[in-house]
Amino acid sequence: MVFTYEMGLGMTVFSRVGNQFSRADVQLLETLLIAEEYKPDILAQFPLLQSAGSRWGRRSGGWCLSYFGREHQKGNKNSEIMAGKPKLHYTKGRGKMESIRWLLAAAGVEFEEEFIEKKEDLEKLRNDGSLMFQQVPMVEIDGMKMVQSRAILSYIAAKYNLYGKDLKERAWIDMYVEGTTDLMGMIMYLPFQPADTKENNLALIIERATTRYFPVYEKALKDHGHDYLVGNKLSWADIHLLEAILMVEECKPDVLSAFPLLQAFKGRTSNIPTIKKFLQPGSQRKPPPDEKFIANVKKIFNM
Repeated sequence: MVFTYEMGLGMTVFSRVGNQFSRADVQLLETLLIAEEYKPDILAQFPLLQSAGSRWGRRSGGWCLSYFGREHQKGNKNSEIMAGKPKLHYTKGRGKMESIRWLLAAAGVEFEEEFIEKKEDLEKLRNDGSLMFQQVPMVEIDGMKMVQSRAILSYIAAKYNLYGKDLKERAWIDMYVEGTTDLMGMIMYLPFQPADTKENNLALIIERATTRYFPVYEKALKDHGHDYLVGNKLSWADIHLLEAILMVEECKPDVLSAFPLLQAFKGRTSNIPTIKKFLQPGSQRKPPPDEKFIANVKKIFNM
């Protein structure tokens, strides 16, 4: 993965994105320093990452950020090319791609899927250089091959006006989304856990849903009295919450019995035309994983 950043710096003048100092550079620098604490010469084979130190201001064995104001340069023009339908590369199941399917569908965006059905399909993507970190999900959109589910979701939400009207609304959307992401992550990994732990883990999921997560969203709807979580307008947070509610209901059908506002929310959002269409049989929404799918995923990803 370090090689990925080395290649990226080889294609830019100063920083990883747009030749302007960004969050990506700060986080990369932090990662390099942590890695050097474990292996001081870890950058020996990466001269561009070493030289980034001088551009960012390396001093006396530590790093300091000495650059904050170069004129913004245009990035790769390929990223500005508006392509056709997004193409999703993943297994034929939910996993980390399902929330991306939900968001595109709710936005009314048609998309294509190219399924990874065997280990060789994944290796082909890796060998083609299509996967920045050798991992899926990957989405081809607007001339980019986007990876990392959070980055993909943020891009889609912003592109289709589902990410709030200002920074404060975006912050609230991010917080709500992180909560439902945590909850859905517990459910996502449940089928892959040892059989003797599943019952306890399922009970933990229901306990967390009903005492930690759902009360927050119930209170949010009660406090501002609107139909949606942020700004009284459909956002990524609402779509993610509906997805989470339906996933938890697959584990416990009456899980919303103590949450009347979430019950009403579920009814409203489920009937938004684009979402209603996605919830119909025959859509690109994926079913819960069965034993055959789980076995194949383990084989593909060497789990």
